[in-house]
Amino acid sequence: MCETWIYCDDHLINNISVRLKQRFYRFISLTVMSHFYEMCPCFRPPLHNFEDDPNMAEIANLQTKEVENYRSAMNKMAEDIIVLRTQLVTVEAENSQLRSDLSLHQHLGPDLLDDTDIDVMTKAEISDHIASLKFKLASETSKAASQRDRIQQLQNELIKKNDSEKQLLKLHRAHQQQQQQQQQEEHLQHHQSRLARMATLEATVKQQEKVIEKMEKVLDGKLREKNRQSGDKSLALKKHRGKTDRRTEEIESALAAENSRLREELDRIRRQPAPVIIQQAAQRKEVLPLKERLSLLNKLEKAEARVQTLEAQMEENFKLWGRQKQDLLTKLSEHRHGFVRSSTTILHNVSSEGVVSDSLNQQSIQRKRKPEK
Repeated sequence: MCETWIYCDDHLINNISVRLKQRFYRFISLTVMSHFYEMCPCFRPPLHNFEDDPNMAEIANLQTKEVENYRSAMNKMAEDIIVLRTQLVTVEAENSQLRSDLSLHQHLGPDLLDDTDIDVMTKAEISDHIASLKFKLASETSKAASQRDRIQQLQNELIKKNDSEKQLLKLHRAHQQQQQQQQQEEHLQHHQSRLARMATLEATVKQQEKVIEKMEKVLDGKLREKNRQSGDKSLALKKHRGKTDRRTEEIESALAAENSRLREELDRIRRQPAPVIIQQAAQRKEVLPLKERLSLLNKLEKAEARVQTLEAQMEENFKLWGRQKQDLLTKLSEHRHGFVRSSTTILHNVSSEGVVSDSLNQQSIQRKRKPEK
C-alpha cells in the first residue's frame, strides 16, 4: 500500500517536473529571442500597431487573466510539492523504522544456523550447537528477567519519589500558610498597636483641648483687665504725648540754635584772628618790643587751642544731637503705633532729656564767659 502511494506520488512529481521543464524552456527561448533581437534589431519582425486595434483591451484583459491563472497554478504547484516532500520524508522515516523493527524481531535461530553448514555437521555437533543456543537463550532470558526486575525497581523508586514530592509540596504549602498566618498576625498586632496609640493620642488631645479652653478663658479675662487698664492709661499717654512733643520741639530748637551759634563762632574765629595778628605784626614789626610779640604769640596759640576745643565740642554736640533725635523719632513712632512704655522708662527718658538740655545750657554759658575773660 505504501509502495503504490509512493509510486503515485512519484508519477505526480514527474508530471509536475515535465510541465515545469516545458515552461522553463519556453521562458529561456523567449529570453534568447529577445536578447537576439536587441543585438540584431534588423531581424526583428515588424510590430503590430496595437493602438489602432479595437480588440486590444480584450486581449490585454485575457493576457492578464492568463498570467494570473499561471501565477495561481504555480503557487498551488509549489504548495503541493512542499506537501508531497514532507509526506515523502515522513513515509521514508516510517519505512526505516519498520525495517529496523523487523530486523530486531526476526528469529535468531535460522540466522545462526545459516552460518553453519548442517549437511557437514554430525549429530554430536548439532546437539552441542543446540545446547550452546539453549545456554545463550537461558542467559538472555535471565538478563531479560534481571532487566525487568531493574525496571520494576526503578518504577517503585519513581513512585516513592513522586509520593515524597507530593509530601514535600504539602509541607511547602503548609509552611506558606503558616507564614501567611504569621504575617497576618503581625499586621493585626501592628494595627492594634496603632489603634491603641490613636486612642491615647485622642485622649491626650482631648485633655489638651480642655487645658487650652481653660487657658483661653484665663487669657480672655486678663485681656479684658488689660483693656480696662489700657483705657485708663490711654488718657495719660495722650497727655504725656503732648508734653513729650513740646519737649522734643524745645530740644530740637535749642540744639539747632546751639549748632548755628557754634558754626558762626567757628567761622568768626577762623576768619578774624589770624589776619589781624599778621597785619599787626607787619605794621608794628619794627615798633613792638619783644614782650608784646611773645604775648601775641601766646594769644595766637590760645586761639588755635580754643578753635580745636570748639571743633571737638561741636562734633560731640552733633553726635549727641543725632542720638537724641533718633531716640525721639523712635519714641514718636512707638506712640503713633500704640506701643506703650512703662512709667519708669518714660520718666528716665524725660530726666535724661532734662539733663542734656541743662548740659547744653551750661556749655553755652561757659562759651559766653570765655570771650569776656
